Amino acid sequence: MSNLSSVNRPVHHSGAEPLTIRRAAALTGVPEHTLRAWERRYDLLRPSRTESGYRVYDDADLARITAMHRLVAAGWAPRTAAQEVALGRFGRDVDPYQNLIEAAAELDAGRVAREVGDRFSRGPFDAVADHWLMPALERLGRAWATGTVSVAGEHLVANTVSRRLSVIMDATPQRHGGHPVLIGTPPGVEHQLGLFAFAVAVARAGLPVVYLGAEVPLDAWTDAAVRLKPRLAVTNAPRRRDAAAASAVVDRLAEGDAVPVRIGGRYQHLVGAPAGRLGHSIGAAATLLAAEAAGAR
Repeated sequence: MSNLSSVNRPVHHSGAEPLTIRRAAALTGVPEHTLRAWERRYDLLRPSRTESGYRVYDDADLARITAMHRLVAAGWAPRTAAQEVALGRFGRDVDPYQNLIEAAAELDAGRVAREVGDRFSRGPFDAVADHWLMPALERLGRAWATGTVSVAGEHLVANTVSRRLSVIMDATPQRHGGHPVLIGTPPGVEHQLGLFAFAVAVARAGLPVVYLGAEVPLDAWTDAAVRLKPRLAVTNAPRRRDAAAASAVVDRLAEGDAVPVRIGGRYQHLVGAPAGRLGHSIGAAATLLAAEAAGAR
């Protein structure tokens, strides 16, 4: 799981006492000197002043502080995070997925491409993948289920995201040779965007990656394991019914020269031992794999 859970908790102010800088710092966990720096450098906050010159914040300031804190903790550069918050993309009353859903509903390929490209250009890959891409895809799935977005619209977004991920992967310096991380979905599992994003994150973390794609047959997993001798394999269980297929991959790779398997996806908890669970943060899981690989050298 992500280590940002405390940053993401909602902040409430009862209004019983003024929101001084000390109170704002206590509520948000952002030090007073950092709040002053954000105000001075990025014009992010515009607190009113008492007659004595003390800063007094309002609830909108508190929301901006919380959003800024979350993005910076996720790895965004402060200036970029401030621009994002100033645009209202991460405010409490703004839907960060609305543009994508509307473009998908209208089958506006250009608008979908611009939205996806803009999002990935605004922050670190891992942070965008965890905090925008994965929630956006979940929201897209709900929009399809309710009929807001057609199958064509869903496929348009999926193909646009896949192309973008391919561009990022191709631009990432990659190590070759040695024992790679073998990544792919189980047979019959077509949902691969989350796993593809994870493959990109692993490559960006400095590990050699062989990405097999979607619906990889069991014999293909065996063949790849024999030929490549991977340090480990990664597959997923995005739906409840996918857990059985993921378990079959784990069982197959346990034969012969056993290959350790890690599982991602919403229903990873339904895949039993000896598979290890990756958790639900793309960035944190990729960082963990890289740290483990460094420790094993």
